[in-house]
Amino acid sequence: MSLKREMLVDAGIEDKAVLDSIMQAYGAGIENAKAQAKSELQAENDTLKQQLEQQTQAVKELQEKEGASEESKQQLADLQAQFDQYKTDNEAKLAQVTKTNAVALALKDVGAYNSEDLMKFIDLDKIELGEDGKPILDDTINALKESSPYLFQGEDGQPNLNISVPGNPSAGTGDDNLSAEDKALFAGFDSV
Repeated sequence: MSLKREMLVDAGIEDKAVLDSIMQAYGAGIENAKAQAKSELQAENDTLKQQLEQQTQAVKELQEKEGASEESKQQLADLQAQFDQYKTDNEAKLAQVTKTNAVALALKDVGAYNSEDLMKFIDLDKIELGEDGKPILDDTINALKESSPYLFQGEDGQPNLNISVPGNPSAGTGDDNLSAEDKALFAGFDSV
């Protein structure tokens, strides 16, 4: 409710100077109240604007971080995939090296002349390792002994192949193919 001159006159104040003074004081009070309210509203408005800007900035930062997070997640997933591939490849290489070494060690016990040469004839992809880590080579070695016996030593430790007669022929008496006359003739020369 606002203060009006008529209300003051009805209240018994009839002096014009007093009425002007009261109305002026009332107007100043109203203006101060308006200014104070406006100032408070402006301050509250500024505070709310600042909070809104902070929240907007926070939302932008979160969106940027989320984008960076997605990018980081993608990079992490790519690195994990590369690591898994590297691990798989190296496990396969390690298994191949283990199999190769196991076969090479086993070939030293099969009586081959040169286990490195024999290794060239073996398809490692077809060789399986037993539970003890030793290769299962019996069928492969037997097949190689039949098809390429020159790669293996004989059962008695001698070579399987005799390309020439070993050493000089044994010296016999030579009597086997000579007639009695020839024997007598040669016997005479030996006694002289």
